[in-house]
Amino acid sequence: MSDPEFENLAVMAIDDEDFARGFVSRVLDAIGIGTIYLAENGVDALSQLETADPPVDLVISDIEMPEMNGYEFVRRLRYGALPKYKELPVIMLTGKDTDKNVRSARIHKISGYVVKPPEVNTLKDHIRRALGS
Repeated sequence: MSDPEFENLAVMAIDDEDFARGFVSRVLDAIGIGTIYLAENGVDALSQLETADPPVDLVISDIEMPEMNGYEFVRRLRYGALPKYKELPVIMLTGKDTDKNVRSARIHKISGYVVKPPEVNTLKDHIRRALGS
Protein backbone atom coordinates (compact mmCIF):
# COMPACT_ATOMS: atom_id res chain seq x y z
CA MET A 1 0.00 0.00 0.00
CA SER A 2 2.94 2.33 0.58
CA ASP A 3 3.22 4.91 -2.19
CA PRO A 4 6.56 6.60 -3.11
CA GLU A 5 4.77 9.87 -3.92
CA PHE A 6 4.10 10.35 -0.18
CA GLU A 7 7.52 9.48 1.27
CA ASN A 8 8.75 13.09 1.41
CA LEU A 9 5.60 14.44 3.06
CA ALA A 10 5.27 15.50 6.68
CA VAL A 11 1.71 15.15 8.01
CA MET A 12 0.33 16.07 11.42
CA ALA A 13 -2.64 14.14 12.85
CA ILE A 14 -4.58 15.94 15.60
CA ASP A 15 -7.05 14.02 17.76
CA ASP A 16 -7.73 13.99 21.50
CA GLU A 17 -8.41 10.25 21.54
CA ASP A 18 -5.33 8.01 21.76
CA PHE A 19 -7.01 5.25 19.75
CA ALA A 20 -8.02 7.60 16.92
CA ARG A 21 -4.56 9.22 16.80
CA GLY A 22 -2.94 5.79 16.67
CA PHE A 23 -5.33 4.58 13.97
CA VAL A 24 -4.70 7.62 11.75
CA SER A 25 -0.96 7.26 12.35
CA ARG A 26 -1.06 3.63 11.19
CA VAL A 27 -3.03 4.57 8.07
CA LEU A 28 -0.55 7.36 7.26
CA ASP A 29 2.31 4.93 7.79
CA ALA A 30 0.64 2.39 5.48
CA ILE A 31 0.26 5.09 2.82
CA GLY A 32 3.99 5.78 3.08
CA ILE A 33 4.02 9.24 4.70
CA GLY A 34 7.66 10.01 5.52
CA THR A 35 7.17 12.04 8.72
CA ILE A 36 4.14 11.79 11.00
CA TYR A 37 3.53 14.23 13.84
CA LEU A 38 0.83 13.55 16.45
CA ALA A 39 -0.95 16.20 18.52
CA GLU A 40 -3.69 15.91 21.15
CA ASN A 41 -5.53 19.15 20.34
CA GLY A 42 -5.13 22.51 18.59
CA VAL A 43 -2.96 24.00 21.34
CA ASP A 44 -0.55 21.07 21.16
CA ALA A 45 -0.57 21.23 17.34
CA LEU A 46 0.27 24.96 17.19
CA SER A 47 3.12 24.40 19.64
CA GLN A 48 4.55 21.52 17.59
CA LEU A 49 4.16 23.39 14.28
CA GLU A 50 6.43 26.17 15.57
CA THR A 51 9.41 23.81 15.77
CA ALA A 52 8.47 21.05 13.29
CA ASP A 53 11.49 19.87 11.32
CA PRO A 54 10.81 18.94 8.62
CA PRO A 55 7.96 21.45 8.23
CA VAL A 56 4.44 20.06 8.08
CA ASP A 57 2.89 19.80 4.59
CA LEU A 58 -0.65 18.84 5.65
CA VAL A 59 -2.78 18.49 8.78
CA ILE A 60 -5.51 15.94 9.43
CA SER A 61 -7.57 17.14 12.39
CA ASP A 62 -10.48 15.97 14.47
CA ILE A 63 -13.17 18.62 14.95
CA GLU A 64 -14.28 18.10 18.56
CA MET A 65 -11.38 18.35 21.03
CA PRO A 66 -10.82 19.95 24.45
CA GLU A 67 -8.73 23.12 24.89
CA MET A 68 -8.88 24.03 21.18
CA ASN A 69 -11.14 22.33 18.65
CA GLY A 70 -10.30 21.75 15.00
CA TYR A 71 -12.13 24.81 13.67
CA GLU A 72 -10.45 27.15 16.17
CA PHE A 73 -7.08 25.61 15.26
CA VAL A 74 -7.70 26.31 11.56
CA ARG A 75 -9.02 29.80 12.30
CA ARG A 76 -5.81 30.66 14.14
CA LEU A 77 -3.71 29.29 11.29
CA ARG A 78 -5.65 31.27 8.67
CA TYR A 79 -5.35 34.48 10.67
CA GLY A 80 -1.56 34.15 10.86
CA ALA A 81 -0.77 32.65 14.29
CA LEU A 82 2.12 30.95 12.47
CA PRO A 83 2.64 32.97 9.26
CA LYS A 84 4.44 30.23 7.32
CA TYR A 85 1.47 27.90 7.86
CA LYS A 86 -1.27 30.40 6.94
CA GLU A 87 -2.20 28.40 3.81
CA LEU A 88 -1.45 24.93 5.23
CA PRO A 89 -3.87 22.35 3.79
CA VAL A 90 -6.15 20.88 6.47
CA ILE A 91 -8.39 17.84 6.20
CA MET A 92 -10.96 17.42 8.95
CA LEU A 93 -11.97 14.09 10.48
CA THR A 94 -15.64 13.84 11.27
CA GLY A 95 -18.22 11.34 12.44
CA LYS A 96 -20.42 12.34 9.50
CA ASP A 97 -20.44 14.83 6.67
CA THR A 98 -23.15 17.44 7.23
CA ASP A 99 -24.27 20.70 5.58
CA LYS A 100 -22.87 22.55 8.61
CA ASN A 101 -19.44 20.98 7.95
CA VAL A 102 -19.59 22.00 4.29
CA ARG A 103 -20.36 25.61 5.27
CA SER A 104 -17.55 25.56 7.85
CA ALA A 105 -15.16 24.19 5.24
CA ARG A 106 -15.78 27.21 3.01
CA ILE A 107 -15.42 29.68 5.86
CA HIS A 108 -12.19 28.15 7.19
CA LYS A 109 -10.68 27.19 3.80
CA ILE A 110 -10.59 23.52 4.77
CA SER A 111 -9.36 21.14 2.08
CA GLY A 112 -11.89 18.40 2.81
CA TYR A 113 -13.56 16.05 5.24
CA VAL A 114 -12.89 12.39 5.88
CA VAL A 115 -15.39 10.30 7.81
CA LYS A 116 -13.92 8.31 10.72
CA PRO A 117 -12.38 5.81 10.60
CA PRO A 118 -10.46 6.82 7.47
CA GLU A 119 -9.87 4.18 4.83
CA VAL A 120 -6.44 4.07 3.17
CA ASN A 121 -7.59 4.82 -0.39
CA THR A 122 -10.02 7.52 0.70
CA LEU A 123 -7.32 9.25 2.73
CA LYS A 124 -4.84 8.99 -0.16
CA ASP A 125 -7.33 10.66 -2.50
CA HIS A 126 -8.04 13.46 -0.01
CA ILE A 127 -4.34 14.07 0.56
CA ARG A 128 -3.71 14.27 -3.19
CA ARG A 129 -6.57 16.74 -3.64
CA ALA A 130 -5.53 18.84 -0.66
CA LEU A 131 -1.98 19.12 -2.02
CA GLY A 132 -3.18 19.76 -5.55
CA SER A 133 -1.62 16.64 -7.06
